[in-house]
This record gives sequence, C-alpha cells and structure tokens, in this order.
Amino acid sequence: MKTNKLSVVILTLNEEKNLSECLKTIKWADEVVIVDSFSTDKTVQIAKGFGCMVFQKKFDGFGRLKNYAISKAKNTWVLNLDADERISGELRKEIERALENTEFDGYYFPRKSYVGKKWLKHGGQYPSYQLRLFRKDKGRFEDAVIHERMRVAGKTGYMKNNLIHYNFRSWSDYIMDMNRTTSLEAQMMLGKKFVWLYPFGKIREFFREYSRLRRNGNRRATSYVLARRVLMNYEIKWLLPFRFITTFIRLYILQQGFRDGFYGFVWAHFVSMHTLIKCYKYYELRHGLILENDERAIN
Repeated sequence: MKTNKLSVVILTLNEEKNLSECLKTIKWADEVVIVDSFSTDKTVQIAKGFGCMVFQKKFDGFGRLKNYAISKAKNTWVLNLDADERISGELRKEIERALENTEFDGYYFPRKSYVGKKWLKHGGQYPSYQLRLFRKDKGRFEDAVIHERMRVAGKTGYMKNNLIHYNFRSWSDYIMDMNRTTSLEAQMMLGKKFVWLYPFGKIREFFREYSRLRRNGNRRATSYVLARRVLMNYEIKWLLPFRFITTFIRLYILQQGFRDGFYGFVWAHFVSMHTLIKCYKYYELRHGLILENDERAIN
C-alpha cells in the first residue's frame, strides 16, 4: 500500500488539443486536479471523462491560480504539469521511486521542448530544469501574473529522465502565444519605473542623485548609496535596441542555437523580438495610447 500518494495539478484554458494526450500519461496518479479558467471548447468534458476533479476559477495570474490548484490537492506530493507536457514511462518509474524517498522535498525535471516535430536541444532550451514535484506542505508559487517561480522550503533533487514538452505545434502557435504573454508581461511592468535606453538614462540619473545628495550635505553619497537610491526602483534591463541584439547573441551564438539549424535561428529571432513587443505594449499602457471603440476620431 502506498504511503505517499500523488496529486497532479493542471491549469487549463481551451486545451482540448493537448489535454487528452497529457492525461493518458498520468492515469497512474492517485488524483488529478484540473483548474479551468472557463474554457469554451471541450476541455472540461475531456477532463471529466478521465475522472479528474475539475474546478473553475477566473484567471487572476498564474501564481495565484496554481496555488489555488495546490490547495485542492488531497495528497502528500504534488506534481505540477502543463497540458502540453507528457510523462514518459521512464520518468513515471523515477517519480514513483522519489515518492518513497524522504531525502528531498522537491525535484527538478529536465525538460525536452519541441516546436512542431523539432526538438530544440540548444539555445538555452535543454535541459531547462523545472521544479515540478514537491511536498504539498513545502511548496508554493510566487504571487506573479506570469513567469511565477515555485519555492520549496527544503532540500531539492534532480530527476534524470526528461519531461516531454510539446511547446508549440507550429510557429503560428508561438506567435499567438507571444501576443498573449507579452500583454501579461506589459501589465506586470506598469508597477515599475523604466529606463528605455539603459545605460544612458541610468548614468544621467546617477549623477543627478549624486548632486542632490551632496547639496543636501550628505557625505555618504557613495556608489553604494547611489546604487540603492537609483537602481532599486527600476527594472534594470538592456532595452531598445540593445536587448534584442544581446538576446539573439546569447541564444544563437553563446548557447549554440545555431546547432539546431533553421529552427534554432527562428527561435533566437522570435525570442529576441519578444522583449521588443513587450516594451511596445508597456509603452501603450503607460501612456494610454490604446484606442477604445468609443474613442475613434471623426474627421
């Protein structure tokens, strides 16, 4: 008899194309919890057909939604999956052994990602370790709208077998996803001050703050003080046009994306564009430039 049972938690929104294949690979789990954000396709019907526990909740950020899903899990261990991921037979056996191991409170999985039928082995895409298996009482996601991180209060280990990730069926899927994720990222950026042409704006701000501190008689106007005053409230990134260039160089050259051939080039190019689009959308939101239906000018 099992002493440590496993709950699998999955978030869904219109995942009818992916969900069935995912659920087939985890039929051995003791429980599957689906938190659905009111899908309009057959996602919920498919989940119930596999005997999953289904809860519906409006999307309010990936971090909050995943923590909600964890709260609905009944077992000691939790495995967090996306609907486009698969558990191989070898990984299943490794997970089952890990459930009986009291040495670790969480496990990282190497993730093998595909675009269409192409495995992206380079460009930072593999092994791309993901913290997915954890004790329920030890793990929690950050309260972030997107790019949420799992935090485990304890010791973590690493799996050897791959988590299979059918990331995008095609480049068209990638572009659609990029549109959605960059919108969420732009919303997250609204709470931060932003220097568009770092480091030039940062240097100017540095000397302005230095002069102000000296005029006020603050003899502790050291580089340490300036770093805290000037940098803490800013999203520190190399932006237009530097971020696009440095991202492409990092993915395609330094992380050897060129070894994936044409797909490696396209991947590096699209990921580099991702930052530009995110910044454009942030600018629109920050300055109220998005045109509403009732705001169209009449000439």
